[in-house]
Parts: sequence; C-alpha cells; structure tokens
Amino acid sequence: DEVWAKVGERTCLKCHNSGGDASESKFLMQDTSRDLNGLSKNLAVFLQIAAKRKEGKSRLLAKPTGGLKHEGGVVLKPGSSGYRILEEFVGRLSEFQGKKDLLAGYHQPPFFDGLTMMSPDRLLRRVTLSLAARLPTEEEHAALNKRGLEALDSILDELMKEDAFYERLLEGFNDVFLTQGYDGNSELVLSYDHFNKTRNWFMKHDLNHVPEKERQKARYKLAGDYRQALRREPLELIRYIVANDRPITELVTAD
Repeated sequence: DEVWAKVGERTCLKCHNSGGDASESKFLMQDTSRDLNGLSKNLAVFLQIAAKRKEGKSRLLAKPTGGLKHEGGVVLKPGSSGYRILEEFVGRLSEFQGKKDLLAGYHQPPFFDGLTMMSPDRLLRRVTLSLAARLPTEEEHAALNKRGLEALDSILDELMKEDAFYERLLEGFNDVFLTQGYDGNSELVLSYDHFNKTRNWFMKHDLNHVPEKERQKARYKLAGDYRQALRREPLELIRYIVANDRPITELVTAD
C-alpha cells in the first residue's frame, strides 16, 4: 500500500498509464480510483519490474533515478523517502525469493493431517455445556460409549428440546438484536412511524373493573408487560423458528 500511495500514484502514474507520455512502456499502471482491481494489477507490475536486474541492480531502483535511459529523467533522488520505500520493497522481494528457493522442495501435508481431533467424551461435554449449561448425563455418556459419534445426533435432538437450550439460544441472539436491556422506552426499539397511532393503546384500555386505588398501578403493569413484549418478540420468533425447524429466512418474513 505504501509503495503505491507514496510512490506509484504520486510519481509513476503521471506518465506510466495508457494515455500518458510513457504509454508505450511495459511498465503501465491503473488508476485505482477507476479500477477496483487496479491495486492488485499495479502490484503485479511492480513485482515484475523489481525482479528484473541490470548490472546487479533492480530496474525499479535504476529507472526512477534516471538510469537505463529513463526518458522521464530523475524522478526520485537516491536517499529520498520515495527511493527508500522502493529500496525496502525490492529488499523484501529479494528476501522472499531466497526463501522461495529454499522451500521449493517442501511439500505441505494435507491440512487436516495436522489436526488432533477432540475425544468423543470431551466433545459431548463441550456441547452440553455450551448449548444447555450443564454436564452430560449418565444416559448420554452410555449412548456415546455404545454408538460413538453416531449417537451425538440423537443426543443433540433431545438437548434442543430443553428449556435451558432455548435460554442459551435467546441469550446469543440478544447479543445481535440488543433488545433485552435496551436503555430507554421500548417503543424506541421500533420506528415511531410504524405504530404512532397505536403505541399508547394501554392508556385508553378500559380498567374500570379494577378498584380505583389499584387502577394506576394496573395501568403501569399493563404498560410494562406491553413494553417487555415488544423487546421479547424478536427473540420469541427465533425460538419458534428453531423449535419448529422452520427456514431461517422466516426471521425476516415471519411467515
């Protein structure tokens, strides 16, 4: 990024583009503001020129200092900040090439060959702790010992019927929705425009059957229950989708 931003874009691109003074050069670059893939293309060009050498010196260092009959003359003086950036780039490339030669005969083993699989007992323990906040039961251990990992599917099916599983599920989704624990009136969770005519329905709700002394308290409770329902409803939709094995798209459509 530094090579392009501080040298390529500021200095080289002025001439080394398809419409510039150096348009016939092999060292052509793309304007990254017009080409989304321009940065990767420019890197490829810089790598190609940096790898070419003349009398032991990289062409990427010789050309901008006026060497090798550079028609643009001197555009970077040796020792300048731009030149030092190119020097470091060429040095890193040379170092990489040396390591590449050393690694030429190395054959990396398949990725999964380097993994140590968790034992079935440890896996079961982690699953029950993570999903239901409990340790495995004796029955679950027995099923695992008898059938191995094949038993895990049926164990999970039963575990996902437990209340504790749904508590963990809703805790996790609340970390995304952030509706429980919302600081402010629950109505603010939704856009005011969506229900501005109905949002204060509890103020008009008939509570004449409640003794007058208790009426205000009952209205506060009604408002509290309503606001809690607003916060809870997205999570209850998640509970319904999972419990009924519905498509996750219903999180949006609520079909």
